[in-house]
Amino acid sequence: MITNENVQKFKSYGFVLTPVIKSKNPNEDKKPVTNKKTNFKWSNKVGYDWSDQELLDANRIGAYHKDSNIFDVDFDDKEFIAHKFMDMLPPTFTVGKKVNGKPVATHLIYKTNDKVKDYKKTQPKVELLANTQTIIAGVDRVIINDQEPVYYSAEDIKNELKLITTFSELYKYSKDLTNRNDFYFRLGGALARHTDVPMYERIKYVKKLCELTNDNEVDNRVGCIERQQQKLDEGSEDVYGMKELSEILGANLKYFDLIKREEEDQKQVEATGLSFLSGLDFMIKDFPKPEYILWPIVAKQQIRQVFAKAGSGKTLMMMHEACAVASGYNFLHFKNEKRIMNPVLYVEGEMDSSSIQKRLDDVEAAYERENKILMKTNIFFSTLAIQKDMYFHSLTKDVGRLNVEITAQKIEKLTGKKPVIYLDNITALTIMQEKEGAEWVELMQWLSRLRNRGYHVTFLHHPTKTGETASGSNIKERSIDIDMKLTTPDEKTVIEEYEDNHTQMTISFLKWREHMNTHHSKERTAIINRTTGSWLLFPKLSKTQRKVYQLLKDGYTATAIIDYFKAKKTDGMSKANVYKTIKILEMEGLYEANGKTINRTTKEIL
Repeated sequence: MITNENVQKFKSYGFVLTPVIKSKNPNEDKKPVTNKKTNFKWSNKVGYDWSDQELLDANRIGAYHKDSNIFDVDFDDKEFIAHKFMDMLPPTFTVGKKVNGKPVATHLIYKTNDKVKDYKKTQPKVELLANTQTIIAGVDRVIINDQEPVYYSAEDIKNELKLITTFSELYKYSKDLTNRNDFYFRLGGALARHTDVPMYERIKYVKKLCELTNDNEVDNRVGCIERQQQKLDEGSEDVYGMKELSEILGANLKYFDLIKREEEDQKQVEATGLSFLSGLDFMIKDFPKPEYILWPIVAKQQIRQVFAKAGSGKTLMMMHEACAVASGYNFLHFKNEKRIMNPVLYVEGEMDSSSIQKRLDDVEAAYERENKILMKTNIFFSTLAIQKDMYFHSLTKDVGRLNVEITAQKIEKLTGKKPVIYLDNITALTIMQEKEGAEWVELMQWLSRLRNRGYHVTFLHHPTKTGETASGSNIKERSIDIDMKLTTPDEKTVIEEYEDNHTQMTISFLKWREHMNTHHSKERTAIINRTTGSWLLFPKLSKTQRKVYQLLKDGYTATAIIDYFKAKKTDGMSKANVYKTIKILEMEGLYEANGKTINRTTKEIL
């Protein structure tokens, strides 16, 4: 409910106000209303003063951050755990929404005189917004604390957001523990060994954790934290670390990275200029040529992105492909004619290790049915369960990237070849705000360095809500060589005869540096038999085209099929289209014109 009292009070707080759109269209919802008098850009002032009546008539009212000299701390934890720590921040103007009929605070608005940048590394729990606008009143907002926003340092807030996010995760995994003293000793050790969080901050958040878990032994828990730091200061090696903390919680504490101390700064390198060659020398220099392992989809010196929705089968497909690479076999229509057996490093950041074992067993069983051998000694898996501390360092940090490089070098030393690297998936192996281009730049630069060193890297990823592109900034697509999308066929494209006990995946290419708009990049459907583990591959065919394929497979001649469609008066399958379909099937290797089975007659089919 927007009232005149609200509007006047907001103006007295210094808020620059705007009506905000409420729409079922996600591309329009929550955007400021614009009109002919203003060409709205986030970075510009609005240039138009809305009348009080226009504001009162709006469904929502928003306050511009920069123009109002404010920033917004947005609590967006879907599990509503981070919200429990909201009182760790100073009380200020607070907005919320109703959840199950009860008001829940979600936005804290603070005043500032400084230039503030958005801070989103603490997503999806909480984030700091300073360059758009915040909805402060309307049909889906509730004012929780109606006071003038207080001044606060955004930099100080960022440190608190890191702690809130970290302790939200700790609360999630520790709230049902019975051996709480053991937990706090391990937490104290991890904080001492791996962070520079001041002791007063540690104690403040430990006390909050005790409050939230109804733990009355607060002094004992604080003592655990202090004693671990004291032991470390005394030089004792008997101090817990991340490994022990992760073990007692049975979890990979992804957000603990936010408060870990920064790695030692790299030594300053004196600028000496860029290396260069003349055009003549450049043309005659012997640069390494692309060397294909699976023609033409897997080559050395290549970066590939494969994205698909969860549960669509991308890990299943990539694991089968990785096994083919390691064992020297073809996969789908991709060829390994020289039977090159290339080592593989498969880094799995999400799936549990027993599931990986089951899939390998399935691949091996499928190979045995085809009299093939799975080279298990040539494929190397790195999963959470076998890490020293059940934890992957983020690939956005030097230590995380170096871990991959060192492992790849060890495999090369062991096998004599550079491994093909699969990173499954990029979201599970990084801590970053995916929409921020800057977050991707350093990661893609690292992948480009691996490519230039002769590695093939495939990273798996998730799509946007629409499913059309991979999640995150499109800056990453500039560096990759292949952008491969997997989707589940719909009713129009599913191949009916392979619906039962099969998994179908439509393969599309949004980018393919060497082979875009060629035969290789055409859309196809990959099908795996879940019982036998065998794969089939079909081009994109209409229902009538699939009928032609079925009739050919049953042994009917082209003439018989043409007569069949004439007799049925089926639309869209003329004589020319029948032959066109046969040509497509020939090119895909699904039909041989001189095959011995093509001998049934027109009379039989009709």
